[in-house]
Amino acid sequence: MLKTLSNWLAGAALLALSGLVQAENYDYLLLASSWEPGFCATHQGNTECANLSSTSFAGSHLSLHGLWPNNYDGSYPSYCGVPQAQINLDRAPTWCSMANYGLSSAMATQLSTYMPGAASCLDKHEWYKHGTCSDQGTDPNSYWATADWLVAKLGQTSFNKFIASKAGKYVSRSQLLAAFETSFGSGSAAALSLLCSSSGGKSYLTEARIALDPAALGDFPAGSALVTDAGTAGTCPSSNIYIARP
Repeated sequence: MLKTLSNWLAGAALLALSGLVQAENYDYLLLASSWEPGFCATHQGNTECANLSSTSFAGSHLSLHGLWPNNYDGSYPSYCGVPQAQINLDRAPTWCSMANYGLSSAMATQLSTYMPGAASCLDKHEWYKHGTCSDQGTDPNSYWATADWLVAKLGQTSFNKFIASKAGKYVSRSQLLAAFETSFGSGSAAALSLLCSSSGGKSYLTEARIALDPAALGDFPAGSALVTDAGTAGTCPSSNIYIARP
């Protein structure tokens, strides 16, 4: 099943990437990937966490949170051309009450695998706030095809394998950074920010965010696709980072 999805995504993403031209309103893209077991350990009760298992994609792979246009000065465009009514619903937040936005049934199926948060209508929040400001801001299906392709590629790296192999154990920030550089090359960890959340006396790894060059997305996961001078900051401590099990 996952191999079929990957093949479908490869074709869809190549079509999307072939026409990609960097927009002038942002400097780089931030691929926000979630370690869903850690997210669910610190957000109990979320709809998507009910079906999380070791056999699901999100149970053993970094999954999709979002793909965000960002600027070097720390600002980012948001809600580009979005009606105020939808912005109000997003900020409430009542994401599932937001309007449908042209997502195809095929892409909705892909997102159910690669973005488990879509069960809580995360895709609506992400599209309206971030996707509308991307190069594919008028085509949600191309936007999500690109994002899904990136996170599927990330899931094939030794960085993902390292995280999955440490489920149920503690690691240090330096170990995670070293694992990233094993995958992406020397100095590449400057493109990575690691996010942790605390609960019950543990600091859980919840996200890995990677700064990407919009003009080189097709190279991912090669180091040439990374932006190493974005200066994005993480929140994980230097040691005792817990990698949760599904």
